[in-house]
Amino acid sequence: MENKLVSIIMPTFNGSVYIEKCIETVLAQTYKNFELIIIDDGSTDNTLSVCNSYAQKDNRITVIKTDNCGVSSARNAGISAAGGEYVTFVDDDDYLENALIEKYVEAFSEWKDKAAFVTVGIVMQNEFNRNVEDKNLILESGYGYLLGENYLLNRSVASTLAWLKLFNFVTNKCYRLSKIIDKNIKFDSNVNVGEDLKFNLDYLLIDNGNIGMINIPLYHYVKRKEDGLSLKYHEDNLKNTKEIYRYFIEWESKQKGTTEDNILVLKSMYIYDWTNRLTSEYTEHKGDRDLSLVRKKLNREIRSKEFRTMLKEVHKAKKISFVRYMCLRTGIYDIFYFARIIYMLPKG
Repeated sequence: MENKLVSIIMPTFNGSVYIEKCIETVLAQTYKNFELIIIDDGSTDNTLSVCNSYAQKDNRITVIKTDNCGVSSARNAGISAAGGEYVTFVDDDDYLENALIEKYVEAFSEWKDKAAFVTVGIVMQNEFNRNVEDKNLILESGYGYLLGENYLLNRSVASTLAWLKLFNFVTNKCYRLSKIIDKNIKFDSNVNVGEDLKFNLDYLLIDNGNIGMINIPLYHYVKRKEDGLSLKYHEDNLKNTKEIYRYFIEWESKQKGTTEDNILVLKSMYIYDWTNRLTSEYTEHKGDRDLSLVRKKLNREIRSKEFRTMLKEVHKAKKISFVRYMCLRTGIYDIFYFARIIYMLPKG
């Protein structure tokens, strides 16, 4: 196996409650030739002092202090400071299995330039809802994939990986740093949703390699109550969601071996996230005097030609639940919202 330097970029903001566990799992990696670059994005708690204490004890750790500009800007700062052959990203409240970095390097050594990037399975952990079991999100054995095996996958499988919640993240992937630097690939600091997905698509546009998959769940994504993306509201979320899915569908349609089913999978996800953005906007303005104007806007969205055409397509392909389809088909957002509330009640 190659002994290449791996840059691990970890942005943090007021992460003192969680970050020590994350750092400890980085330091416990079986592969030792790495640099950990922590970007403190303007924390107001004692995160910086915690990180500096680790840096004083281990010279592989570099701490960078920046103004609070968001996770995308923090990651970009980390990329600028990185010097490794490979680069991966870690969120401060997640943690790693000890073999993660070693597996990344082994995979790149095995596939050489055939792999654009390497990805691993994710353990989704819900810290706030005990009714939801942890899930190991990996390639399904029913399709002939074996747990623990490495697979070099055709690029068109990106839609399937997205459906399995494996493609849209950057934290479960390892990239060639030189590709990112040479082509000036950056995280878009102007968007609040889809920035990871956009980064992955931008990267694949400049690297013709396939997707390397390590079929083991080695990255622990800890979902906390405040993380619920569909519940957060930013003014441009709906616009950004549309742009990234149109980009993804266009990209997927150009890949060798792409099928109609691949595209329908993405359209199903598009419908799901589109309605999530509408829900967050409705929730944000629920107590406003001009709620009637918001309702009109939401109704226009689900009555738009783009939405209704996709809704019909994914229903015909049986990639949307019948109840969700019937509610959205009415073109009245309040009916969908009411049904959603009823569905969410047992989940707490």
